Amino acid sequence: MHLSGRQERLKTLTGFQPFLFLVYSSRMNRLLKLKAGVMLLGVMMLCPVSFAQRAQPNEHVLMLSARVSESPARIHLKWPAKPTPVESYTVYRKNRDATSWGTAIATLNGSAVSYVDKDVVVGQTYEYRISSGNYTGYIWSGIKVPPVEFRGKVILLVEAEQAAELIVELETLRNDLIGDGWTVLRHDVSRDATPQSARALVQVEYNADPANVKAVFLLGNIPVFRSGDIAPDGHRDHLGPWPADVCYGNVTGICDNSPTLIPGIVQLQVGRVDLEKMHAFEKSATELLRQYLNKNHRYRTGRMTTTKDAFVSNGFGDWGDRAATYNGYRLFPVLWGPNARVDDGSWETYLSQNTYTWGHINGGGGYTSCAAAGGMLTTSRLASENYGIIFVQTFGSFFGNWDTHNNFMRAFLAMPDYGLTSAWTGRPNWFFHHMALGETIGYSTQLTQNNFSAYSPPGVVSRGIHTALMGDPTLRMFPIRPPTNLQANSVSGGTRLKWIASRDREVTHYYVYGALNPDGPYTRLVITEGTHWTHVNPGNTRYYMVRASKLTVTGSGSFYNLSQGAMAGAASQPSTAIRYD
Repeated sequence: MHLSGRQERLKTLTGFQPFLFLVYSSRMNRLLKLKAGVMLLGVMMLCPVSFAQRAQPNEHVLMLSARVSESPARIHLKWPAKPTPVESYTVYRKNRDATSWGTAIATLNGSAVSYVDKDVVVGQTYEYRISSGNYTGYIWSGIKVPPVEFRGKVILLVEAEQAAELIVELETLRNDLIGDGWTVLRHDVSRDATPQSARALVQVEYNADPANVKAVFLLGNIPVFRSGDIAPDGHRDHLGPWPADVCYGNVTGICDNSPTLIPGIVQLQVGRVDLEKMHAFEKSATELLRQYLNKNHRYRTGRMTTTKDAFVSNGFGDWGDRAATYNGYRLFPVLWGPNARVDDGSWETYLSQNTYTWGHINGGGGYTSCAAAGGMLTTSRLASENYGIIFVQTFGSFFGNWDTHNNFMRAFLAMPDYGLTSAWTGRPNWFFHHMALGETIGYSTQLTQNNFSAYSPPGVVSRGIHTALMGDPTLRMFPIRPPTNLQANSVSGGTRLKWIASRDREVTHYYVYGALNPDGPYTRLVITEGTHWTHVNPGNTRYYMVRASKLTVTGSGSFYNLSQGAMAGAASQPSTAIRYD
């Protein structure tokens, strides 16, 4: 995937896109444990790929979407017809947390483009797999799925050397996490600590409450585990240990510097925001972290908008069912349905004209660059332009090894107004489809890391120790505008709450919570349609939170979606209100 000088000249002369084509055997996961002489199984080839010659995405992936109805309860799954005829389709269904698909529930004719499941109940979720040979699609669907009010505990590891400079932003993040149903367990960790000592903090918290500790958010230059003797992009010149953040989520496995595959089950969702060594950007690491936390807050409160749904810049062209780009194509209809607004082509053309919620960018790479469709996109270019993609998928050589100077994959997080997560998707393939009904991107990360056999094709280097998310793991799709200006005033016999309604006109209800302490836990007190409520005989309740609710319809079904919480102390308590400016 890295372009040599000769290949760059050939590209200039011919207009063709060079790339590294690696031929992997079915034993790739075991081969990863071997030395470079065995690992590199491919050769450099030139592939003349024009936009007209590129295969359409539905040639290699089933792009599923769902339309649901309540009465009678039905889930209607749909997909585009295949350009090449197939013999049949097989439909499977399971509970979300089941680890295998069991027996098929239906076999369809090869001309089928839909399936209606009539054996469903309003309020429950169902995960589907539809396959035909190498074509496979996944979707998690449901009808009026109840909201997730409490998400568990998140361990927030903050770089100690940055904490004093980011007091205001860290307080906002704490409130945002609490306001989205999390209990926050914060520890400040020196950049000079050992990875093992930082992981020990996670292990103590997890062992104290394994049923409820769900995620780890690494903020700043938190010590980096390195593991394996690997080069998942196939390049001998950086064979060795790669960053292994999965060790923070795999709390029971042995994480020394030797595993090439994840040692056992990953218990926790993990994501990292580390903007050290990003000197292509004018701001310091501290200011880049401040910038990230501020735009994170804007997104959570529904104030980060985009002009289109998704963007693809496919520098590698058609790699069949091994193409990294299909990590994007199979996701977009799941999120927005068959009419998702997707642009495909030159990044220079499209990123200068539009902003996108999701993007997939691939091509021959270096640590700071990616030869995507439209030419070489570099960290320096990202530092000089204000391109807009919120959730980024990337794939190419070298930059998947992310703990490097001006790393291309991390550069998206340093953008001024967008760029909240970035993942190296393709080796292995990632599965984000649960986000369509409100799950976090950390859940998708954990699912991908734990993908033994449930989701296919897993991609080469499945369960590789390098699989990691750059960004806040607690983020989810479809944020809605929260209520604002919550006030809690003492009145005769109780506490009178009032707030300003959400600016989202589709909001129908408000969930009101109370707690003894500002950090929670918060207990739901009432669901109301109005913008005021009196808590009669509040007892020990001293702090309140209000969240807006609306029924959100996506390409996978419908679910009740909650906003961030507006919080306030009772009149005699100090305010803990979240910023909305």
